[in-house]
Amino acid sequence: MDLREKILRTSMDLMMRIGPQSVTMDMVARDCGISKRTLYETFPNKHDLICDVIKFNQEASNAKFVEIFEQSSNSFEALMGVYTVARDFIQKTSQVFLTDIKRLYPEAFNEYKNQEISHILSLAKIIRQAKDEGLALPGIKCKIAAFLLTNNMKNLHNMQDFPFPEYTAAEVFDGAFLNFMRGIATTKGQEIIEDYVVKNLINKEN
Repeated sequence: MDLREKILRTSMDLMMRIGPQSVTMDMVARDCGISKRTLYETFPNKHDLICDVIKFNQEASNAKFVEIFEQSSNSFEALMGVYTVARDFIQKTSQVFLTDIKRLYPEAFNEYKNQEISHILSLAKIIRQAKDEGLALPGIKCKIAAFLLTNNMKNLHNMQDFPFPEYTAAEVFDGAFLNFMRGIATTKGQEIIEDYVVKNLINKEN
């Protein structure tokens, strides 16, 4: 990992935990174990750093999705892999992350929104493939289904509204995702879902 990538990864972790507004260049330099001078030689200001962090995250996500597609034996397996990555990102990200970016860094927010649209289109492509494989119902409108799943995951991010504290955020996300998958699946697709549940989530559904 080169210095630039180290700075971007460190900055992303900080922003996800406490929000971009609260992150300072001092914090980034300290957590990277470098001087502020070295940091400013790589990124001249915080605005450029935040914009590059968003772009870097998009590139990393796209690379991860390509890896998932190449390693998956069918579209439902790919969907589950993409979901796992998305859930991990949402769980690690504080509520103020998007609020700060939208309010203070509109250029970075536009980049984030473009990233979100790209992910929805990628998800729709997988659902379309699932239809071709006979795993998803033929009447499913792929872009609508992909948008609804993405939006549902975002809405679930605020666990303050969830009235049952005995369940973790991961269990809530998994329940919503599995209900979505079961709703679009054919009988053949249902078999793959239930096999996934038995192998990965059997203790989290009750």
